[in-house]
This record gives sequence, C-alpha cells and structure tokens, in this order.
Amino acid sequence: MANKNKVLKDYKFGLAGNKKKLGVNYLRYIFNGLEASSGSEQMFYVELEMINPTISPSEVVLGFKPRINLSADDLQYALAGTQAAKNINTETIVQPSYCAIRIGMLGNNPKQICYYFSTKDMIYSAKPFQIDINNKLFTENKISGFLSVSQEEKLAHPELFSDDGYVTWDISYEVDDAILNGYKKKNIRWFPFGLNTLYTGKINFDGVDYIVDPRKCSGYIERYWGETFPATWFHISSANISSVITGKTLQNSSFSVQGVFENKVSFIGKFEDLKLELCADTSNRQYSVVWDCTQMPECENIDENQLHWSVSLNSKLWIIDIDIYCRIKDLFNRSLELPEGKRKVLNLLEGASGTGEIKIYKHIGNTLEQIEHVKLVKTICEFGESEESNI
Repeated sequence: MANKNKVLKDYKFGLAGNKKKLGVNYLRYIFNGLEASSGSEQMFYVELEMINPTISPSEVVLGFKPRINLSADDLQYALAGTQAAKNINTETIVQPSYCAIRIGMLGNNPKQICYYFSTKDMIYSAKPFQIDINNKLFTENKISGFLSVSQEEKLAHPELFSDDGYVTWDISYEVDDAILNGYKKKNIRWFPFGLNTLYTGKINFDGVDYIVDPRKCSGYIERYWGETFPATWFHISSANISSVITGKTLQNSSFSVQGVFENKVSFIGKFEDLKLELCADTSNRQYSVVWDCTQMPECENIDENQLHWSVSLNSKLWIIDIDIYCRIKDLFNRSLELPEGKRKVLNLLEGASGTGEIKIYKHIGNTLEQIEHVKLVKTICEFGESEESNI
C-alpha cells in the first residue's frame, strides 16, 4: 500500500484519541458472497459508525427512545386527570451518542442486524490499527464478529432500526489501490478508500453459509465523517464493469459517485489504465454536474417500476454520462439517525442490482472523442433524504 502511513492515518481518523468529536464518523465495507449450497450471489455491507461519542462516552444514548420527564407534582396532576396534566411534557428530546455496528444484506429478502455500544466499550490500538468491541474486530486487513437480535427485542425496541436474526462473519481484505480523494472541506470528508478491495472469507446469515471469493467479491470500502450526513444522500458504485467497445470485462476497474456536496457530486473511477477524479470540493470552473434520481414512467417495454440514477459531468477535458436503473422491488428502505437528534434520520433506499452504462468522452480541440463505453451490472444504488422519523 503506497504511502502507508498517510493512508492509515486517513483511514482511522477520528476513531479514537482526542480527534473524536461531535458529529458522525462512518466506515463501510461492501462485498459479495456466494451461497455455499446453491452458488447464488448476495451483496453484504458491514458498517462501523460513531455518533457524537464525546457526549455520552460511557452509556449508549439513542435519540428516539421516549424519556419520561415528570416531577412529583406532574405525577399528581396526571393521576388526578386535571387540566394541568394536558400541558405536561412527558418526553425529553436528546442528542444521540453511541457507536454502532450494522451488518446487512441487499437483494432478495434484505435485512440488517444492529448492535450498539459506548466508546468506553471499544478497545482501540493504533499500531497496528485494531478496534475490538466484545470480540467484534476491525483491523487494517480483517473484519470479524457475531451479532444476534431476538424477535422480542426487535418488537420492543423499534428505535434500534434492526431486524431480528443472527449473523457471523470472518473476512480478510486487501485494498488494491487506496483512494484518498473524494470530497474534503473543513467539517466534512468522504473518500472511497477501497475503491477496488479484495475480500476473502465466509459469512453466515440466519444459518445460511456464504463464501466470499476475492475473484467475485465486488469489494468496496468508503469513509465519511462530518458534522452530519448530507441532507440528500446520492450514491452509486460498482466493480462489475465490461466494455461495450471491446466486449471484454475490465479487470481491476471500479467507480463511485457520492454526494450531495454543495449541490454537486464527486466521481472517482478507474477503468484499467484510465483513472478519473472529479471531486466536488473543486471550484465550479473545474467541472459542472447534473444529477437526478427519478422514478421511470410506466410503459409497455418496462413491466416493473424502476428508479433511474443519472449523472452527467462536464470538465474542460472530460464528459462522463452515467445511467443506472434499479427495480423498486429490489430496494431496501432503512434509516440512519442524524447526530443533531430531534428525531431526524437519513431515510435511505438502497439496492445492489442496478444495471446501466457509463459513456466517457474526451475533449480534443473542438471535437469529442469517445474513450470508453462500459456496461454495468450489480451496481450499488442509494438515494436518501433527511426527514423526521415517525418512531
């Protein structure tokens, strides 16, 4: 890994020490697994997230759980059923503070299992990098652990945003080419650290074994930290890329689009020897971008409702056009709590079966030359917006 000290510094930033602060610190791993009995593919994600860890370092504080705020007089009013009882504030809205591990699968029967813990429960080592939370392990080359949530716990605690079930995972990984660019401003940072990551290992979800093969893993890692998540979350990424021009699969190729940052999205892509980076933290003169996520109108040629992710980026040197389609029935709806509290969440629709294409053109004088036209399958598609939760 080139410039390993710099890479690891950025990779582990804010996860421990005096750099922990208010806001969100988010690390996500994505990979494919092959079901051992049938060979069918399933996309998985593992997330490590810290929300406002310095507010309550010793206790998990979820922002949605009702907290009774009654004085002795209030209790008497309530028992007596007086008019004053109607004006009692029975709940205190708090700012969340916790760490979370989430592991989920996308596709058929999507679900996620969540585990919450305080920063006091996290055992951290800088050299070598390692985080251990009750035998749930995150290192610079491995992730492993076990999570279990009962049906009773799920029904009693909807604020956990967890399904019931159990999962164990033991995965090694190797980042092919660490990416540190993406978006960087004073209070926010995103980069697709492992744009092309090789995973090896196994995962068992609700008793079903999956094998993670580095040749078919579609591996990806990203890092995000900031005061909060973007008000609009727009993400597409894939490592399943083939050239329409040559008909060949493009090896060691992948891309990621992320936003929305200052009304722009960032594009990081590697298509064999061609590497492109259009980052939203550059000036508007560097490139312009148009993006959207819309539902396709019903027509005779489309028998299922679809969402369409579209991006068009235009710089002095490049034009990049992206079109991805994903069936609505394949999308998983989940929520991430926002660090500002007030019952606000990032409500996400996400899937792993997007199909589409990318067309890449280069400005040569006053003409455009098509450099590449690629076909995409098994693309991660996400769209979300900040809103108030109904929990």
